[in-house]
Amino acid sequence: MSGAKPDEEVMDQIKKRLLETGDWERISRALRAQLEEAGWEDELKDLAKERVRAQSTPSLQALLEEISAQANKMIPPHIQKAVQQEIEAALEREVEPA
Repeated sequence: MSGAKPDEEVMDQIKKRLLETGDWERISRALRAQLEEAGWEDELKDLAKERVRAQSTPSLQALLEEISAQANKMIPPHIQKAVQQEIEAALEREVEPA
């Protein structure tokens, strides 16, 4: 995949195909395991606790909005790359050679 960001329709088609082949679940399980091993979940929980304590009136919706983007940025680059490679490999298996 190139550096250009695919549009939403393309992403939906990719996700649909990965779901159909079972690759989505396989990649998701691998991602969760890698994130757990890297301590990402614990870091995210700590961040969420810190942000809830700072809210005058705790709100789940406000918390999710506040930490969602940051959570993605906290994913270690080597894990992001590994997942991208898994997705690319799964898609290459599905595409017939020209």
